[in-house]
Amino acid sequence: MTSENNTQITLRLEGSRAEHGVSLTDFESFIDSFLGALRDYDRGRRGEPMRKSGHPDRRAEAVTAFRLVRFAPGSGIATIEPEHLMSSEDQPLPLGDEVPIAVENLRALVDQIEAGASVSEPVRDALGKACRSLGNDGSIAVEFPPHIRASTGTIDIPRLERQGRVEDSGREEVQSVSGRLHLLDVEPDKLAIRTSSGVDWTCKYPEGLESTVKRMVDQVVWAEGTGHLTSVLRGTMTIDRIEAVEQGEQSMLFTNEPMPDAELLARQGISAPQGLASLADPEWDDGVDDAYLEALTGR
Repeated sequence: MTSENNTQITLRLEGSRAEHGVSLTDFESFIDSFLGALRDYDRGRRGEPMRKSGHPDRRAEAVTAFRLVRFAPGSGIATIEPEHLMSSEDQPLPLGDEVPIAVENLRALVDQIEAGASVSEPVRDALGKACRSLGNDGSIAVEFPPHIRASTGTIDIPRLERQGRVEDSGREEVQSVSGRLHLLDVEPDKLAIRTSSGVDWTCKYPEGLESTVKRMVDQVVWAEGTGHLTSVLRGTMTIDRIEAVEQGEQSMLFTNEPMPDAELLARQGISAPQGLASLADPEWDDGVDDAYLEALTGR
């Protein structure tokens, strides 16, 4: 048996939409979401931002470098194998017993889910979409060669939802945020608010607010709902209410450029030193002192 055959992985796709095979449209949705989860999982392990848009870089291509070699009936049974053997240093691996980076990344993800450890929200969302493309009861059973992983791992919607509830229960709830609305995605209904402290909040909003948020792009807004910090600089929120924050205008009392002292003195009619007496109230006397002290001490 060749080394490539030793790295073949079986994906058993099951659900109400996959009882008699999987439609091409659903399979395309599954592939897009499944590969997105693998890329974001790898980025998260390395502390990089997730949910990147644009063409995948070389590393992202390496961790999703699988090819479909067989698709059998019986729900949907897909056999995949690594297309390029790449190491974690992005260098070609020799044929042998070393595990390709794409296989290692998928195995680590399955290990983490099977162990009940929480995975990041972007990864959970992508895996949830992959499962739902097979039906609301969709699931993915991942079977590795025995020398890579002894048992089959299962990814399904109830398990992902339980992880989300556990993660949310362990985080402090935030009811409102304020910052600049710097990103809007109308499909799905999401927006991003960056606060003055640098926290970037990814927010879901109800469809009824779509026309409102469209007018607020690149404005400072205040949003109310239920949210949680997911890291030091990131958070998620479901918005119930949002409104623009009125921006004050700087009056002529303040200027951006410093002014010469002579000009300031001339504007205020000061032509000579005024002394401490200029600071005193001419109507202030000893009686006022006593009344003032009595008010402070309550005597």
